Amino acid sequence: MAVATDSYENIHKDYGDAIEWMRSLGVNIATGRTQFYEKVISNWTNEYRTASEQQGKDIFPDFVNSMFEVMDFVDIYKSLKDVPVNRLGSITSKLQKGVNGPINSASETSASSTARNFIFEALVAARSHRPERGVETIFDSASDTGFRIKGKNVWVECKRITSLEKLEANVSKASSQLESALRRDRSTQHRGMVAIDFTKVLHPGDRLYVKQNDRKLIEGVDSITDQMIRQHSKEWEKVYLRKSNKIIGTLLRFSTMATSEERNLMVKASQWAVNPKGKARNSDEKLLEELATAMN
Repeated sequence: MAVATDSYENIHKDYGDAIEWMRSLGVNIATGRTQFYEKVISNWTNEYRTASEQQGKDIFPDFVNSMFEVMDFVDIYKSLKDVPVNRLGSITSKLQKGVNGPINSASETSASSTARNFIFEALVAARSHRPERGVETIFDSASDTGFRIKGKNVWVECKRITSLEKLEANVSKASSQLESALRRDRSTQHRGMVAIDFTKVLHPGDRLYVKQNDRKLIEGVDSITDQMIRQHSKEWEKVYLRKSNKIIGTLLRFSTMATSEERNLMVKASQWAVNPKGKARNSDEKLLEELATAMN
């Protein structure tokens, strides 16, 4: 994981470009959370140099949450902006559903998680689209998303985890959905993966993860992801034992707003990790190694 940094002005511009790109796809950007984020970031971009300490405190929770949210839209835009519009019908649909939902991610409940669930699907599609590295998203996938690598289609079902108690149930549901997709695609060469975003259970979007410097920040986020795999991989492995052997592993994502104290800088830190299924075929392990290299 690298710590990506940019100025507030550039982030504000990138978000504006992302909004215009979504409009060009046909996404209706009505009043709602996307417009709220634009207003918050615009105001702070124009005022942060002269803002008083009290003004900073007043805006801080909304600003942190807004920055946390807009970077997902920016990441999707930057990865997919050069893909012809006529190939992005499924992405447009996900984005249209994703611009709704609660403004603050900390206010999200299981009953109001639909919007961010679709954004996660779009993020996985965007992150796996690395044609210059031999991995290309399948935009008309029979599952939540999918990608093609080394001549194989890999279907992906995506789950955002809001409770660790429901992790196994979520992976089981995703695996059953993958089995359906794999039955429709009868090629022996094709595979399935479960993608899990565990951000919600560990770090709400309106708080900061603080470390002394960039090195400590990278180590901390890497450690959080590694710990998640160590403590909970047995739960998804248990599911995979009773599911299709074409399901070859798990894609994990963790994301948080963070501060590197040494530079007094707020950044969004995201980690993607690929965890092969236990006793996976050597060929499948190599395929997942190539995926991990391309995505990171």
